[in-house]
Amino acid sequence: MALAGLLFAVRSVHMLRADHRLTVRLAARGVPMIRQKRAGPPLPALFAPRGRDRMEIESRLRQAGFEGAHAIDRFVWIRLGATFVMAVLLLMLSRLVWGAFFAKPLLVLTGAGLTFIAAKLLLNFVAQNRALQITAEFPFLLDMMLMMLESGMSLDQCFRSIAKEESRAAPRHCELIALLVADLDRGMSYEVGLERWATRVGVSGAKELATLFRQGLFQGVQLTPALRDFIEEFTERRIAGAREAMGKIAVRMVVVMIVFFMPALFIVLGGPPVTTLFDTLRGMRQ
Repeated sequence: MALAGLLFAVRSVHMLRADHRLTVRLAARGVPMIRQKRAGPPLPALFAPRGRDRMEIESRLRQAGFEGAHAIDRFVWIRLGATFVMAVLLLMLSRLVWGAFFAKPLLVLTGAGLTFIAAKLLLNFVAQNRALQITAEFPFLLDMMLMMLESGMSLDQCFRSIAKEESRAAPRHCELIALLVADLDRGMSYEVGLERWATRVGVSGAKELATLFRQGLFQGVQLTPALRDFIEEFTERRIAGAREAMGKIAVRMVVVMIVFFMPALFIVLGGPPVTTLFDTLRGMRQ
């Protein structure tokens, strides 16, 4: 472990020196440098996710509501930190119970590995939970927009009114629309702003809805008929999600009954005959 820490330190110093040399060269050529705030120390290349795993983590982070250039770095650092803490706790437990830190090395490795895997599972759970909540709020959001549009308000006025006043019916969507309004107030175009809004929402149908909004703004497409179709679609999704949840609850109840009630039922029903059988056998022996 000490050797691994030394290698990571040398690698980090090498990366910092390379970054410094690049900064000096660009400054000498007059290229302005725009520096973003780092999420932490440079991520070691050994632990940096690559390829399909990186794309999956980035997608899940967006679905969970974590954005920014360094969101994936923060997640990896938290993941490594949790793994290290679990390993230390298991080492201390091994020292207290078995008298040596490495008395149970397999236990330490298994616990650390499970913690490393559980971090991604937890991220998937958070992303799925947020997606379900956003999908459930979509009918209320679109109903509000439909009423506002039918009353004569423009689409921009709908966005600003929802961001300021309608935070109870659809709180998550109100936060996302408030970010959209902030982007527009900073001078961002509607095309880019709606694209970013759809990316932040991160559920199926958001990009199609953003396309509809762009067509309504720039091509004069009637929004109310299409919004009714979207309302019906998201309502059906919500009903399907509720039915799926009810099915899962039924399966869980069956498992609970099998585990807890069936043994007791077998004891109650089979106990007297078994007792009678043993008494009979005991009497025959006598």
